[in-house]
Amino acid sequence: MIQNKSPYKDYGDSDLTDDYLFLEDEFEKGKEPSFIPNELYDKYNVKKGLRNNNGTGVLVLLTKISEVHGYNIDNDGNKIDDQGHLYYRGYDIYDLAKLNKEAFGFERVMFLILFCHLPSEEELEKFHAFISDSYSLPYEFAENFILKTPSRSTMNTIQRAILSLYSYDDNPDSIDTFETLKKGLSIIAKMPAIISYSYQAKKHYIDGKSLFIHKPKKEYTMAQNILYMTRSDGKFTTLEAETLDLALIIHADHGGGNNSTFANIVISSTGTDIYSSMSGSLGSLKGPRHGGANKEVRNMMKQVIHSIGLKASEEDIRRVINNILDKNFYDRKGLIYGIGHAVYTLSDPRAILLKEKCHELAIMKGYEAKFNFYATFERIAIEELTKRKGPGFVCCTNVDFYSGLTYEILNISSDLYTPLFACSRMIGWLAHNIENKQYCDKIVRPAGKYVGEIIKEEE
Repeated sequence: MIQNKSPYKDYGDSDLTDDYLFLEDEFEKGKEPSFIPNELYDKYNVKKGLRNNNGTGVLVLLTKISEVHGYNIDNDGNKIDDQGHLYYRGYDIYDLAKLNKEAFGFERVMFLILFCHLPSEEELEKFHAFISDSYSLPYEFAENFILKTPSRSTMNTIQRAILSLYSYDDNPDSIDTFETLKKGLSIIAKMPAIISYSYQAKKHYIDGKSLFIHKPKKEYTMAQNILYMTRSDGKFTTLEAETLDLALIIHADHGGGNNSTFANIVISSTGTDIYSSMSGSLGSLKGPRHGGANKEVRNMMKQVIHSIGLKASEEDIRRVINNILDKNFYDRKGLIYGIGHAVYTLSDPRAILLKEKCHELAIMKGYEAKFNFYATFERIAIEELTKRKGPGFVCCTNVDFYSGLTYEILNISSDLYTPLFACSRMIGWLAHNIENKQYCDKIVRPAGKYVGEIIKEEE
């Protein structure tokens, strides 16, 4: 089993300890002179984090792939709260979610995002044939690039695997848009296998559990293959497959401005290969502020339930929520994870759809008490936040609040939460990558202003 060791103890060199302390000391000395006060952002009209003062994102690109609607702007520039909507190529996510009841729902949405229209049955059959032909990894790839190099982070293993696929491409540096399409779809098709084997490697070599390796089945959908390959017995129900398929649909894209998609656009604008840009997006999504929020929700709710129990009264739930907000419970940051969103105000359509499916799954699998606890917690959390923020404040549950619970009911390990997000969002990354190759030929290069001192040597 891999041990967590200090970066310098491996070498048996005591001088390295002194070097390490010297580096730490110099770092602490440099904090004060390198400090940048917030006032300078206002003085020079710099949009910190590419955000406007009202929290909205700075417009930096145009797209026809998806639209995230959470509010309106009136003639005076004021932000007006509104019900949330998510559109893929003009289709409302509420309508696209109905495809979840048909075979290959996520694959239909993939086709739509790439080709601007929903596929006919013949087109879907050909599209799935292309995808399924790319399900399997190259010969001995899993052994050499995944099983032999396990990591505590499944996302880290996936990121390395994507980069390694570069070596198996006869023309990996081609950035022709059609070549990018083919390469990108090949990467996405391999994600169920890469996710499963990365997880199995971590579970076996680091967690000490049994190792199970299943080859993908060509007749299965992406969602079905994920459930099949991540489970030791490979078994799943129709409702379980439908639920995961819906999760893939609602996470497939979220506009060009979200961090991982924008990272893909920035990286690909340099003219680099699709493997590098996909790996960069994975690195972005690995960050807990972007891809790990549902895991934070699960950890928070696990501690809440451990503290007060599933049969807690509304008064008990209200008390623990206020303790969280007062920084006296959980991680002491004063945040209710899964509540609130940067764009959505009155509602997050993804949360609404997933909550409904989660409830259906909870009833079938005996998790109704836990689901009801989540629903009560959600309602009271919004009430308490509204009290504290005052009149005019609105917030809604975001998709992360119920996605972690949904995966828990599906018996999916928390190690797979962000990888599943990545598997879904890759189709959005690919579509935006291609769109920007076709219609924007400039390297993405925003400006930064130097506000430090100029040191002049004395003559």
